[in-house]
Amino acid sequence: MNIKGVLPGIAAMLAVMILVSCAGVSISPAVRADFNAGLDLFNQGKFESALPFFEKAVAAEPEYYEAQLYLGRTYLSMKQYGKAAPHLRRAYRLSPEDFKSQAFDILIDALMGAAFSELGKGNFESALTYVREIMSADPKGKKIKDDMSNALVAVATGLARKGEVRDAVDLFRDAIKENPDNIKAYLGLAKALIKSGAIAEAIENAQKALSLDPTSNETLNVLKEILQ
Repeated sequence: MNIKGVLPGIAAMLAVMILVSCAGVSISPAVRADFNAGLDLFNQGKFESALPFFEKAVAAEPEYYEAQLYLGRTYLSMKQYGKAAPHLRRAYRLSPEDFKSQAFDILIDALMGAAFSELGKGNFESALTYVREIMSADPKGKKIKDDMSNALVAVATGLARKGEVRDAVDLFRDAIKENPDNIKAYLGLAKALIKSGAIAEAIENAQKALSLDPTSNETLNVLKEILQ
């Protein structure tokens, strides 16, 4: 046997195998076929029909990041945010570096959707868990920070109504940190501070709210209540 003639061929085969592996083509043809079938339906907006194909692909290959991503996106499109989040978390972890930012944005959308969905059900603690996860990721966009601030205000308002004033005060302050122009956060903080007996600080926050919206009757009423 001519060893010198065989070695270049083996080297070429290894190179092809490495390239295939790096390109992520090591997924089995059957799993890739399921993914492609789901993707075709997803792109047509047929999310419920696409769902079982992505579920099957993920069950067979849990590390297949594209399948995790599109399963999460399918749930997101169906507004099933709580189901979307775990798959999008995994997709973000598995995604290549050049796709990290896009995967991150999709994950944040799911977490925020889940937070507001839980708020709509009155599940304040669950909503707060999602918001805290977003905060820990430290997103920089103004819209997401505004959304976080509004979610924190909603949770804090719910807690204040339940008599959990101290926790509400902390969350209103967090809301202000996320969006220093959130009038509802200042106003909610002022109301909570009145309940806790911190009148001077309540006045300060009510005045800040009034400076942001001098026409706010609600803020004027809070100030009148304090000064009576």
